[in-house]
Amino acid sequence: MKLGQAFTLTFCFLSLGLSSSGLAQEVFRARLSPMPTTPQTVSEILGEGEVFLTLNDHQLEIDGHFEGMSSSAKSAHLHAGPPAQPGPVVHVLEIDPSTGGRIRAILELTDKQLLALRNNALYIQVHSERNVDGELRGWIFLKSHFERS
Repeated sequence: MKLGQAFTLTFCFLSLGLSSSGLAQEVFRARLSPMPTTPQTVSEILGEGEVFLTLNDHQLEIDGHFEGMSSSAKSAHLHAGPPAQPGPVVHVLEIDPSTGGRIRAILELTDKQLLALRNNALYIQVHSERNVDGELRGWIFLKSHFERS
């Protein structure tokens, strides 16, 4: 084998290795909707939103939006808990302090959080001034889950 062929062959293998790491990328999505945390808040909560989450190894990039809330957003969190069950905060997210805006973060997930993500046991919750316990909530599912319905 000539040097030029060896270089080309090595470059191809390295390129395949780098591009195959791109194949490991997974995209998730959460639809944010009003989620009363107490019976008293049922008529007070408003809004909607959508968040896309991109996973590369253990790094999770979060980017989404929300709108139409009853009052300005105070905070947003990533929580651990299976669908329809509240759970503890596992990460704080960046959020625009208004009735509509962006949600974003770049997080390093632990192995336990990664397993929870893949088992649909993480959700995003947006807290507002009037509804400090939470106004919008959305469980995170693999994006292909939404494409089937």
